Amino acid sequence: MKQLKFIYNPKITSILIIGICLTGILLGNYIQIFRVSNYRWAYQYGNYLNFVMVLSSVGWSFFHPLIILSDRKSQNKTKWKEQFIWSLVGFIPFLYFLIGIIISSIKKKN
Repeated sequence: MKQLKFIYNPKITSILIIGICLTGILLGNYIQIFRVSNYRWAYQYGNYLNFVMVLSSVGWSFFHPLIILSDRKSQNKTKWKEQFIWSLVGFIPFLYFLIGIIISSIKKKN
């Protein structure tokens, strides 16, 4: 019986994480025009989809570097540097969310 390999391409997943996050943010901004119209249902579903897309990409971007670093077979010196760069690129949505929380908590204190 063949054993299935877990293939996780850091380059594709980093681009996918950022793409899902940006699409969710843009969808959230675009869907606001339906807020006070006869298409309120489009606003409600779009707002829910925005919420799911952004939070799932933030969660995925948190676990993305951990998945890359846990792959011990591809820890070559040349591949490691490339994977480290792509893990940082995939970590951008989580950093964006974290910096937003820090800024909002600082503004609340003042």
